[in-house]
Amino acid sequence: MRFFVFAIALVVWATSAFAERRVALVFGSDRYDTLRPLQNAVNDARAIEEALEALDFEVFSEKNRDLRRMRRALSDFEEDAEGADVAFVFFAGHGVEISGDNRLLPTDADASSPEALEASSLSLNEVHDVVTRVAKSALIVLDACRDDPFGAFSGAAGRGAVSLFETGTVNPGFGRMGSADQTLFAFAAAPGETASDGEGGNSPFTTALTKYLRTDGLEIRSVLTLVQQEVYDRTRGQQLPYVESGLPQLFFASSAADDLPERERLLLAMADIDNDVRQDVERVASDAGVPLAPLYSALISSDLRATNRQQRRAKLQEAAEAFTKVRAELTNLRSGDARVTELRQQAEEQLSLGAFEGARDLLTEAARTDALSRETLKANLVERTLSEAATHYLNGGAALAELRYALAVADYEKALGLFEEVEPDLLSQQAWEQQIDALDALGHINITIGNLPEASAAFERQRSAALAASGIHINTPDLLLSLAQAQDNLGDVLFEQGQIAAALVHYRESHNVRARLVDAHPDNNAYLSAYSVSHSRLGRIYFRQGSLETSEGYYLTKYRLAEERAASETDDYWWRRDLSVSNEKLGDIQRARGDLEGAMGHYMASLERMLPIREANPDDPELSRFISIAIDRAARVFLDQENLDEALSRFEQSRDLRLAMVETDPANTDWQHLLGLSHEQIGDVLMSLGDVAGATVAYETKHRIVSQLSASDPTNVRWLRDLSVADERLGGLAHNRGDHKAATGYYQSSLDRMTPIKDASPTDMELNRFLSHTESHMGNVLMDMGESDKAISHYQAGLEHRKKLVAHDPQNADWRFLLGVSYELIGNAYMRVDQPVKAVEAYQTELEVMSKLLDQDPDSLRWARAVSFVNEHLGRAHLAAGNVDRALTEFTASLDRMTAASRANPDSLWVLRFTGVTSRTIGEAHLSYDQFDEAAEAFARSLEIALRLTTESPGNGWWQRDLFVAYNGLIAAGATPKVDREVVQTAATIMQELGTTIPSDAALLEAFERSAPASD
Repeated sequence: MRFFVFAIALVVWATSAFAERRVALVFGSDRYDTLRPLQNAVNDARAIEEALEALDFEVFSEKNRDLRRMRRALSDFEEDAEGADVAFVFFAGHGVEISGDNRLLPTDADASSPEALEASSLSLNEVHDVVTRVAKSALIVLDACRDDPFGAFSGAAGRGAVSLFETGTVNPGFGRMGSADQTLFAFAAAPGETASDGEGGNSPFTTALTKYLRTDGLEIRSVLTLVQQEVYDRTRGQQLPYVESGLPQLFFASSAADDLPERERLLLAMADIDNDVRQDVERVASDAGVPLAPLYSALISSDLRATNRQQRRAKLQEAAEAFTKVRAELTNLRSGDARVTELRQQAEEQLSLGAFEGARDLLTEAARTDALSRETLKANLVERTLSEAATHYLNGGAALAELRYALAVADYEKALGLFEEVEPDLLSQQAWEQQIDALDALGHINITIGNLPEASAAFERQRSAALAASGIHINTPDLLLSLAQAQDNLGDVLFEQGQIAAALVHYRESHNVRARLVDAHPDNNAYLSAYSVSHSRLGRIYFRQGSLETSEGYYLTKYRLAEERAASETDDYWWRRDLSVSNEKLGDIQRARGDLEGAMGHYMASLERMLPIREANPDDPELSRFISIAIDRAARVFLDQENLDEALSRFEQSRDLRLAMVETDPANTDWQHLLGLSHEQIGDVLMSLGDVAGATVAYETKHRIVSQLSASDPTNVRWLRDLSVADERLGGLAHNRGDHKAATGYYQSSLDRMTPIKDASPTDMELNRFLSHTESHMGNVLMDMGESDKAISHYQAGLEHRKKLVAHDPQNADWRFLLGVSYELIGNAYMRVDQPVKAVEAYQTELEVMSKLLDQDPDSLRWARAVSFVNEHLGRAHLAAGNVDRALTEFTASLDRMTAASRANPDSLWVLRFTGVTSRTIGEAHLSYDQFDEAAEAFARSLEIALRLTTESPGNGWWQRDLFVAYNGLIAAGATPKVDREVVQTAATIMQELGTTIPSDAALLEAFERSAPASD
């Protein structure tokens, strides 16, 4: 920390208008008798001598002195310096704190015990007393507290001595002095920390100090900051100097330089970074093995300080990767022109210092050198063109490492223009790789700034370049891998735009290339990782299209690959995480098939794999995020099983995990989004449980979270869509309590928010899907308000959105399903306005859509249920139209299908419930035509199922209603139900308490009270 003193001395003393006497005493000790010797302490003392003499100090120097000679030198100095204006003492060597007293260790210090060490060392207070007696102002600078003086001897590092730090009396580093009038204490390291001796001729502290002492015209505190941040940067955050100053204001200069070099500007800016952000930079730098300064430069130039921790770390990692890449290329790329090579090497040095402008200036000069040679010499034209192109390519990489996207784009385009001037056959493999990498960078920059069309165009150029390169440099693995990556890039953009079928074409081509690479290089981990990723992409595509068997095949292969690699590379985090991801995806497939037990098995296996990884990596927040999502998946299985209490418990567990994540980084918008999703899911379950008040709190919490997110970034489509979902949930609550005005207000707000976004992004199919949902909700409210024409108009609007979805991607099973649902909503509307013939027409169209889905995947429980629902709707419509036989045909088809599904899935309570409801529907149909025996038989089946369900979950109000309605159906059919009256009364009570009654139930309740037989 002695840098503070020197800088002050320089600015004040060098600009004094009158002569003043300045004296200094400089100690340097590195040859210790019983302590670890040092290499640079005496060198540092000499460097300080020279610096002080240049500033007109009278310097007294002492090297390698024992305690007697140190005290004598201090006594002589007191006599020689009497009456000085400024007294300065510098010490380089070992120092410790003993029982709260800072002490300097002479060469004969005795480390046999704390008491002996104290008796054989010099107290810093003694030094302070001397300098304050002899001069008006005192400056004490200590480049001491070098690494453990008592450590074991290792080579030339030191001699053996038992460490006294274990005693608790002797502590490494110096303690705080407390500011004293007229005195400045400067330390090379923070209190309690040690300072590096350095690997060169001087310590990092002295090196920085001598570098910045002669900085002209800079306010003194800024000079001190430069030294502090220079040491911090050079030691990769391991050493940060410290100062305690009681000097008067006159020791600070008032002038300021207007034009500092870039490195100095960066160091000054680094000093303003708070500790949390520093930790992020240091963590990423350590993990990536890069210097601190380039990351600080990226942080400051891109203003990442205000972003949330997750986003900041992601951007810093992006910058670190770009820096690593461009530094390696600058180191390895050589030019035929020695001057160009030299400029590139100088640029690499500037990059490591975080001086990106300086690096770019050097590379620009290198490019001009090549350009001049091309124009004037006309010789070696291709070589000079490629050299200039490579320099622009490197300059683009340097800009990308600083996250300066516009600058990067400009240089990459210059490089690409030069590459295109050369005949393809004359391009080396290296030149092709640079061209492909530049296009890859252009594409990803455009994704980052949200320009998907430009990203797609860049990736298409990348694919063309990779194809051409592979055709010239046949069977070159790196070029083939680049080709596969280009295909993936195109597929990813198309997938984000909802163009699933087009994305699949590119993913398949990428997969085939990677398969060939793995066949040729079965032990190459990079190729195997890329091969695994291609399985994920294909599995995701086929899952979205409803081809579950094909999707499962890809995920199973991915699972087996990860299993093999995880077994052979037990310390490899990536493969173990990949196993967990594979489990999740396989679970999704089983859930889509209705195999809930199988799905749960995969989800629990995923959690069991990830929990130990999270425990071993507690600082990785993404692991907590991953686990919370896995818990959500398990909760949805419980929902499918109608086990609402367990589902609620899991969703709450996930919410608590996300709450803890948000508390560690409240500005993390992704985590806030997930927390909002948790509240939404909890609200949905509470609604199903009949807890409207609890659901209201959950939905309002979600709305508050996403309102804040949207307000923080009004252009963020994700937050706007999230807010619209929150509006829809609150609209549903308002609809549920009969507040139709509030409900339509929420839904209209959602439509008004999202429609302009859809108009501005006509190729974004997900926006079509979202708007179709909102139109449907609005239609439902309007139907309840009796405005059937307006309702049907909204249903039709939703249908048109979904037609566009299916026309865009006819293979997308989810979108085809939604199309069918739109026809169902229209059919329901016609039924409510007593137009059953039109309803039959809509339901029949829905049946055609859903049946095709089931034909494509006959084992899918999801599609079987969808078709069965349509059968029921059609049956009711035919019944309303007077066609009883056709109605019973549809009802029976539904019952047969779901009965078979129940046998195949005996643990699925919702399938069982569906068969019970369908049986009841058949009973109602027979009853309406006075077919009492048939009706009684159907109601009896329905009651049997309802009794089983209410036994499993007595708190489920809807299942209690099933029991109640089936019981009343039996009475209406003239049968005597074999059920205790108390059981039915309990069902009626629970229904009323939970709000699961519907208006028509009032008559049933009255009929039950009049006609239900008393229990025996």
